[in-house]
Amino acid sequence: MAGILKFFYIAIIYVSLYLVVIEGKDGCKTKFDCLIKYPDHNEDILQCIGGHCLCLTN
Repeated sequence: MAGILKFFYIAIIYVSLYLVVIEGKDGCKTKFDCLIKYPDHNEDILQCIGGHCLCLTN
């Protein structure tokens, strides 16, 4: 029983690491890349700065 739980625990850790690597590789070059990646955000406050999408507020 403990072996099965350990297997699932390790599997969840490896899957989560894989998802972080996939999501982390996508950067942006323009503001429009951010709009495609995050379509729910307001166009006026979403900017591409230093290759990363940032949500700027006043």
